[in-house]
Amino acid sequence: MKRYPLQTLLQLRAHRTAAARQLVVERQRALQECIDACTRVQSELTGLEQDRRGHRAQLMDPPPSGVPWPAALAQREAHIDLLGERIFGAQQRLSKAQDAVRQAQASLQEARDAFFRAKGREDALEKRRDVWKHEQRGLQARQEEAVNEDLMQARYMARQQ
Repeated sequence: MKRYPLQTLLQLRAHRTAAARQLVVERQRALQECIDACTRVQSELTGLEQDRRGHRAQLMDPPPSGVPWPAALAQREAHIDLLGERIFGAQQRLSKAQDAVRQAQASLQEARDAFFRAKGREDALEKRRDVWKHEQRGLQARQEEAVNEDLMQARYMARQQ
């Protein structure tokens, strides 16, 4: 098994964390696009439903002059049926858009989990580096104390002679 220098590992972990963060941002954008698409379809569906309600309310209004009642009534009913078909299509698109939102949310959650795992590994490695540095400083301080103690003993021994 190959061992890498600590600084190289830290750089690698930082790169992985940055890549995971970028993926989270991309997934957030994708989720927002799906939500926007869902909102557009929902507003279209609402408009179609209002239009159909309005046409149903005007179904029994007298026809324009010169147009027979049966023809006007058939035309209005056909238009209401057409609006119903469009509403059905919009409901299908809304269902697909909602599925896309759910998938985008799940994908975003996976990306967030991956980011937090990468960040946790990076933080653990940095903590290990900090502990190592602290141990090295302590070791260096003990060595300096030992050298100073040896010098003090050498001076004491030199005075005794």
